[in-house]
Amino acid sequence: MRGKPNQMRCVMRKRVSEIESGAGYFAGLVSGLMELTREKSVPFEAIYRLVTPQGRKTLKKMVDLAHEDWLKGQSVICLVENEYFVPVSYAPFPSFSELEQEFGNGNVSIIFDGRPFNKHASCVNIAETPGYEIFLVKHFNREIKSEDAIVEMDKFGYRPATHIEAYEFQKKNPDLQSQFLLIALGSFAMDCGGRCLAALHSISARRIFGSYWFDRRWLADCRFLFVRK
Repeated sequence: MRGKPNQMRCVMRKRVSEIESGAGYFAGLVSGLMELTREKSVPFEAIYRLVTPQGRKTLKKMVDLAHEDWLKGQSVICLVENEYFVPVSYAPFPSFSELEQEFGNGNVSIIFDGRPFNKHASCVNIAETPGYEIFLVKHFNREIKSEDAIVEMDKFGYRPATHIEAYEFQKKNPDLQSQFLLIALGSFAMDCGGRCLAALHSISARRIFGSYWFDRRWLADCRFLFVRK
């Protein structure tokens, strides 16, 4: 379960359905857009472009911004220390070249070259439905093995984040990886006969989307990305 984030999505769908049933909503939206367009002296072509393939990316940003603004007015989501409320699209994972454009040449692990990733048993049945997830940046403050970390956090209602979720997390929290090594235990790719998982960290101010062996003992200063069930 996802708790309150799920409840909010249900309420939102209900309200959108109710609004869409009234033609006045669409008239009001167009009227508001045109009023702002005139106020800011924006060419009408710039607004029309939103409904073309070229403007879809901008339109998506507008919808995301409206959604975030709407969420601020909803019921308060109770987050514990080191928890983060993050939108996750579960869109197709970027290609290696796209990741290098984002992180820089030489800053992306070879495991993201398009090879398949397998989910850890604790993540096999996750829904991967676009929406919001509650992430926890967990610091055990002791040496620990990967499986032991997963088992321990399962007792508290958390599962490990996958490489896809780790990627989405850093988009909203890019500065955290400059402070900590953030490890996603929820999925892995095979390399040289071993399981390799995604990790976010930095070297000399360079953001790194790297990889580490799953079957290892982690040092006490490592942080792990978990997701609330």
